[in-house]
Amino acid sequence: MTVWEIWDNGICFFNLCAVYYVIQLVRCALFSFVVFAFVFTLRKTVLKNKVFLKGALWSLFIPVLFVGRMKFFYENRIGAKLFTSWTGICMNHIWICWLYLCVVLLYIACLRHRRKELKRMVAGMEKRKVDGAVIYATKTPVTPFTIGVFSPKIVMPEVILKEYDKKEIQTILLHEKTHIRLGHLLFYLLWDILRVLLWLNPFLAVGTKYFREDMEEICDFVTIKRSEGKAYAYGQILLKSMTILQAESEDFNMYATFTGNKEYQSVRQRVIRIAGYKSYKAVVAVGILVAAMLCAAGAVYWTQKGSYDRCNQHDSIVVYDMETGTELIADGEALREAVSYDENYIYIKPETFQELIKNSTVSREYICFYVGGYYKLPGIGAGGGGCEYLETGYLENGIWKIGYVEPEDLLGCILKML
Repeated sequence: MTVWEIWDNGICFFNLCAVYYVIQLVRCALFSFVVFAFVFTLRKTVLKNKVFLKGALWSLFIPVLFVGRMKFFYENRIGAKLFTSWTGICMNHIWICWLYLCVVLLYIACLRHRRKELKRMVAGMEKRKVDGAVIYATKTPVTPFTIGVFSPKIVMPEVILKEYDKKEIQTILLHEKTHIRLGHLLFYLLWDILRVLLWLNPFLAVGTKYFREDMEEICDFVTIKRSEGKAYAYGQILLKSMTILQAESEDFNMYATFTGNKEYQSVRQRVIRIAGYKSYKAVVAVGILVAAMLCAAGAVYWTQKGSYDRCNQHDSIVVYDMETGTELIADGEALREAVSYDENYIYIKPETFQELIKNSTVSREYICFYVGGYYKLPGIGAGGGGCEYLETGYLENGIWKIGYVEPEDLLGCILKML
């Protein structure tokens, strides 16, 4: 194989991967519009005051990332009618797929840069031990926050450490620790992955504010219960924080600037939600969380059961005239009457096959059979089938047998696993 052939194969491989993934991502993005409308409507109406149920709604977005390979888009009349044209567009205009992926990469780079800047700032802050916990103290008047999924760091401004009493600081630390304990930092990361991959849906970026609001509300309620305090006292701490920070700097919301997190601009709404706090049973909250996880897992399992595998066997038989490079006999009932195959051999009924090619002038030595192979999705990624000439076979018990081997190559093996 020449260098140019290797280059061409590589280009074809990456183009195929781009088409394969973008077709799925666009389907997921379109489906996410429906899910977002459902979630947003329920959280604003029926579940408006149901803190934990409202938060659990967002788990419905987890299965969205797994719907791209569903058979619905090919075997259902409505799905095929709506999405077949999109598959054709991607196959015929590869640049659209690369454009989609470029936007994904730019989005990732933007979020990564903002987080890198924030981490750099935190790394330069002074470490302190407060009430048995290591925190990072900053002179900048920012609201307390936590960063880092795998190595969480709590950041607090010095002004709060100076102005607050021990009980109030314990409550603030408990709030940040609750974010960590409930896995909210991981949820934020997963949400960012979702909105990056499905950037075609702008409501996912807009929904970041509401998603964080609901997680913050859950954290507030859990903190109030764990601190064994009152909602009024907790709300007073929040208002005191805003007052002190605003007195230090009118730009106290710097944390929001760096992370894109704007819920602290809605202090009034947050205080109103805290004022509506009602005691709850921990077992109920845990039950809702477990139920949400099970429902999400069940939905993912259901979508996978109704989806094509990563690599699907392609049951096909095609006969080519290799002298002209054209298809001689297409797959169909007539050809299946004359030709069959298994893992090692192609079987041909001489008389039946001769009847199919009686009107053809092709020489026997140029008749080639292509059987089997695999595909990623219907019409995408077909390859790997066995190919052999008629003249290489031999007659056995009145049946013409042709031995064949499906070719294996590195890029093909990688493609099957993707």
